[in-house]
Amino acid sequence: MLHEVVVYSLSGCPHCKALKTFLDNQNITYTNIDVGEDEKAAAEMIKISGQRGVPVTVIDGEKIVIGDDLKKVMEYLDAPVAVKKTPDVSADHDLVVIGAGAGGLSAAMYGARKGIDMVVITGAIGGMVNQSYVVENYPGIPDISGADLMKKIYDHTVNSGGIFVEDVVTGISKAGDVFSIDTLNGAHYTAKAVIAATGRSPRLSGAKGETDYLGKGVAICTTCDGPLYKNKVVGILGGGNTAVDMAIELSDIASKIHLIVRSKLKADKVLIDRLKTKKNIVLHKGYTIEEFGGGQFLEYVILKKQGGITSLLGKGEEKIPVDGVFLGIGLDPNTSIFEGLGVTMNPNKEIIVDIDCNTNVPGFYAAGDATSIKAKQIASSVGEGVKALLSAYDYLKR
Repeated sequence: MLHEVVVYSLSGCPHCKALKTFLDNQNITYTNIDVGEDEKAAAEMIKISGQRGVPVTVIDGEKIVIGDDLKKVMEYLDAPVAVKKTPDVSADHDLVVIGAGAGGLSAAMYGARKGIDMVVITGAIGGMVNQSYVVENYPGIPDISGADLMKKIYDHTVNSGGIFVEDVVTGISKAGDVFSIDTLNGAHYTAKAVIAATGRSPRLSGAKGETDYLGKGVAICTTCDGPLYKNKVVGILGGGNTAVDMAIELSDIASKIHLIVRSKLKADKVLIDRLKTKKNIVLHKGYTIEEFGGGQFLEYVILKKQGGITSLLGKGEEKIPVDGVFLGIGLDPNTSIFEGLGVTMNPNKEIIVDIDCNTNVPGFYAAGDATSIKAKQIASSVGEGVKALLSAYDYLKR
């Protein structure tokens, strides 16, 4: 049966790209509508789906999939997942790299240059770095978007001979000295060594009503959803680099921004200085969000004052009207798929590694933000990816 598939997306959205790549790999014909270029289409998407976020997939005019839920898309299409592998990719490799953020890409680039029989299972290429509006602390490249920086490393890796498969790992196990890896596309790989570079995902606040308004005003990705809040009032929760970067980016889109900070701003000085130049950003210092509220869509947040800190809201008000809130309060590691492997993790579910990125499982290495290393920076993840690859290379030579 031929289905009518419409994808509402934004050009800079990594989740949209992952969804469309998956549909292409499954040979599914679809119509792509960029809601960043068409305000009427954006309004249509919101009306159809009740969502202020992308991607949104509409199948046969009635079945709606929010986000990049690939399993749900295939379920609605009543289609088996087709296994599509990149040419020259076999089921048996010396090394599989899982993840293609800063750590995974750097490991892959070094692995390709060393000629290791390797495949990289990517998810969204670039990872969370894609969501960085501007990166100013990467050595040698003082001003670049996160997506452009990741593309440079990706292109370098491809030009070095790296083989990428855009897929999602759903399971991993080990028997003897061989790792077995299964993916959402139905593919199965085996390898002598594995590097996990799965990164982290945005953390929710846990406030009342938050999950009710996910995609309906509560958002985590300014790159994906920011353009949908043009000339609207937006809140941002958090005081670190992520939140301040969000505020700076959205200041050119939204009419007014409420930056809600628990205690004090912890972002880099250069970001704080830039924040102070933005006239449409109001700082609410000493508050957290206690409740998200409204009707079909988010309409307001109720703030909770932290003890001992003077109110900056004026007149003691705690209820702020907003059209949306972006969460910038931290990230949690994407490590749940490795729990059955017996790899040791700390209480935060970060994979514990030594100075050379070794784990307690022989042949299994980890790099970047999914690990127990203290530094969570793009540059440090690149270095950790290189170290993990060199350790895996030494292991494979034994």
